[in-house]
Amino acid sequence: MNNSVGDFFARKIAEACISILPDDAKSFEPDHLRTAKILGASMTDSFVLKGLVVTRNVETPTLTHVENPKIAVYGCPLDTQAAETKGTVVIQSADELLNYNKSEEELAHKFIKGIADLGVNCVIVGGSISEICLHYLEKYKIMTTRVTSKFELKRLAKALGATAIMRLGAPVVDELGTADRAFVKEIGSEKVVVFERDSKDCKLATIVLRGSTNNILDDIERAIEDGVSAYRNLCRDGRFVYGAGAAEIQLARELEAQGSNITTLDQYSYKQYAKAFEIFPRILCENAGLNADNMLAKMYSSLTSGSIPALALEVIS
Repeated sequence: MNNSVGDFFARKIAEACISILPDDAKSFEPDHLRTAKILGASMTDSFVLKGLVVTRNVETPTLTHVENPKIAVYGCPLDTQAAETKGTVVIQSADELLNYNKSEEELAHKFIKGIADLGVNCVIVGGSISEICLHYLEKYKIMTTRVTSKFELKRLAKALGATAIMRLGAPVVDELGTADRAFVKEIGSEKVVVFERDSKDCKLATIVLRGSTNNILDDIERAIEDGVSAYRNLCRDGRFVYGAGAAEIQLARELEAQGSNITTLDQYSYKQYAKAFEIFPRILCENAGLNADNMLAKMYSSLTSGSIPALALEVIS
């Protein structure tokens, strides 16, 4: 990633992190900031979107917008016909077949009606959804979306203040999550679901990544995760140590100076220990394709007492 692109994403990370920063900076929660990868356009077309983004369309096509939703999160499939174990049903007549289907419909109706009676108008499901359940979700005006990743579902539930329910049945009030708004938005040619929440203690944001290949998007996502982690650490402790071997060169210089003031044989231990610190910037220089001996000499020559070597930036870039 070149400098211009790196600076671009550094600004986007800062913008997103600041937008969700709570009053108590030490309680900054990285799970409230997500990334969404959408193929197409250029990397510099990436942007920060207020709210959490699920990169798939809703399962209920006629319901695409909900204000102040009460959200139920199910970690199991919404399918009343699925059983935990395999079984065989022997049907000997047409009446038995009709009664069997009728009982399944009644069970699905009772289940979805129980959800609707609690005021739930948005459901997030971590598994499949049967057609009969989807029919009743449409009937009771409950916007429904699927999240195929269990890890993603867990983080989404945490951000929305919900508990992932692992059973078929109506949730209790404490298991429900909330948001300010849930709606479908089209980005490029892909429709996504956005959950907005802007409460005092929980603000949500997503960095929408654009790129031409999945490999590029994956690389950017990893870099952003590192950047968000660095921001979280700075919120917890504002002290910062420069990278790219800068701190190690400073330590090596100070130890060398201390060793020169020692008149006993201990000075050799000091100087060898100081030399050991050079291995960090030396490896970084070699990995960057630079002449390690020349760079180390420049870094030593640029040092002044109590300063950080500016040439470390050359190693980073």
